[in-house]
Amino acid sequence: MIRDFRKQKMILVIVALALFAGDFTMTILSIRVASSMPLQRQLAAQVGLLRLLRADVKRAREIQQDIPKTKADCEFFEDSLPLAGAGYSVISAELQDLSLKAGLQIGSLSFHPRDLTSHGITEITMDASISGDYKSVVQFVSKLQRSKNHYVVDDLTLVNNQGGPGAQAGVRVNLHLRSYLRAVA
Repeated sequence: MIRDFRKQKMILVIVALALFAGDFTMTILSIRVASSMPLQRQLAAQVGLLRLLRADVKRAREIQQDIPKTKADCEFFEDSLPLAGAGYSVISAELQDLSLKAGLQIGSLSFHPRDLTSHGITEITMDASISGDYKSVVQFVSKLQRSKNHYVVDDLTLVNNQGGPGAQAGVRVNLHLRSYLRAVA
């Protein structure tokens, strides 16, 4: 009986040690898993950054492939500009023609050149005062948009048209726009 008791005691000690070893192993594994969570987050962040960088590289390659087309478009634009020598008269004549076709009258027109020599062009800022009815103003702006010359309308301001009792009904507009001339080579 004493031998059976010692045998049982030894089995219980072995089982207790086995349980203790298993518990100790599980504790160590739990600590490692818990400490590896920030590493997983760092890995996820790095994977996200890698995706963004790959997208940037892809976009840069697409831009690089489009450079010849963009350069050709720029050259086409520059070649379509009137020459600076005759440009003022071309622009003035076209604005007069467009205003007549739209049923407007240009009261004043002033040019303010700015040389952009590094680009080989001259930017012309123009201030014009036009008068007519509302429909004519809309037609004029529409014709400017469809012109073979390039115009940028920066500002369109309605001016208070103070006329007497016999004054004609209509609108007066101050127009601020830009165009470009090609430098004479």
